[in-house]
Amino acid sequence: MTEGLELESRRRIYDFLVANPGVHLRRIGHALGMSTGMLSYHLGYLERNGVLKAEADGHRKRYFIARAFVEAQRRILAVLRQDVPRKILVELLTYDGRTFAELQASVGVSKSTLSYHLQKLMHRDLLVRTKRERESVFTIKDLEEVRKLLLANQSSFHDDAVDRFADLWTKIRT
Repeated sequence: MTEGLELESRRRIYDFLVANPGVHLRRIGHALGMSTGMLSYHLGYLERNGVLKAEADGHRKRYFIARAFVEAQRRILAVLRQDVPRKILVELLTYDGRTFAELQASVGVSKSTLSYHLQKLMHRDLLVRTKRERESVFTIKDLEEVRKLLLANQSSFHDDAVDRFADLWTKIRT
């Protein structure tokens, strides 16, 4: 057994993160019914002992099983855990090369919100922006890796758009 998983509460945290990589403390606590203090203690213990890896994501930390993902995969999963960035990426997986206006219509957020998230995705090196005449066109930089991680973790997202993409992908592949 992995070092540090002797306690039932730590095994529960570990099992939850196997099924839901990249979630943050509050989501883990809510799902497992653990207090923030107790959860913080166990997450810290598991991180110090090399069982978990935490990645800073703005004002949150996202947790992963240490040996399960490389840094680039953790960066993608952290973004996929956020609603608006996930909707943008699913749209771009479904229709490669979307303009700002097309993304805004499909994602359903204000111009400023979409602009903020597109900048964040480009800053994290997940999107590429090119020009088509006078319009910006956005594409996913590593389409295959994003698709693979989204499909591998589909059940942990609880998102109809992800399910529709997975169904579409399955139909294309068969």
